[in-house]
Amino acid sequence: MIGLDIGAGMVKAVTLRRKGNKLVVERAGLMAMPGGAISGRQILDPPAVSDCVKRLCKDLGLRGRRTAVAVAGDEVTHALLKVERSSVEALEVLARQELGRVAPFPLEVALVDFQVLDNFSHSPWVDVVAVAAKRAAVERVEQVLERAGKTVAIMDSTACALANVFEINYQPASNEITAMLHLGAATMTVCILRGDTPLVVRDITLDTTQPWREQAGSAERVVVEFERVLEQMDEIADDHPLEPRSKQVSRLMLSGGGIRLRGLEDVLHARLRMPLEELNPFRNIEFAGSDALGRLVWDHVHCMPVAAGLAMRGVDVPAAGSAVPG
Repeated sequence: MIGLDIGAGMVKAVTLRRKGNKLVVERAGLMAMPGGAISGRQILDPPAVSDCVKRLCKDLGLRGRRTAVAVAGDEVTHALLKVERSSVEALEVLARQELGRVAPFPLEVALVDFQVLDNFSHSPWVDVVAVAAKRAAVERVEQVLERAGKTVAIMDSTACALANVFEINYQPASNEITAMLHLGAATMTVCILRGDTPLVVRDITLDTTQPWREQAGSAERVVVEFERVLEQMDEIADDHPLEPRSKQVSRLMLSGGGIRLRGLEDVLHARLRMPLEELNPFRNIEFAGSDALGRLVWDHVHCMPVAAGLAMRGVDVPAAGSAVPG
């Protein structure tokens, strides 16, 4: 399984295999996306994107066809739902009804998946993570990869891929509250985790009429958007007192090419006053050989977590949260 993270700035690829209780990186690499091929999350030049994926896979020697890819931005939505405990069939109906109330687009145009989380057996309620992605967005990615000679075996979300890679590499305690901020060329993803389970997820599509990192006030905007997610946490806790509050967040994990934004860490430190740490997607993963990761990957290791998290879907690693069915 090839984990492919197709972004407006770069395409990243990772393949893994299992060796006993360990994961091993077989191949990992990245390649710059041609300018103008993707704007925001919209694929404007499908042949150029296909060619970029094809060339990267050829350079890495990735002959397999099956891929795991992710959707983000306003074409995907997540929700942590509380529904009445019942049969699996009834749970799906109830979860779809609840998701329909909060989703920003009609579920009739989306692919939807659910996962029931562990809960106290005596409780009349269960927590359900729901993910929905616009069908058209999924089909566009499928068409691009078909041109590159690949198929979509798994369509996941950026947030769930980040949760996967965090769980494997950092093994958080089940009650630990962690914030994740992934800053790409076109999309900002914020994910609040309890253990490895996404509690609050927000994808923000950034203004790409000009390189957003060159726009005045970019660092301030990132922090404001993150603070809004913390406010959302507290609103949920107001309604459900057993849910965590923003003051319980133990650390903020940073990833994506955008975290190199000038002044970002200073603003985050000053405003949030919480420990910051750069997410290393290979912290607890071995390497197949000296050529598994080149210097380019190590220089951009902060850009690789989504691709690594997607690759984990092909090596029998339990998915955090869930995924959009491919």
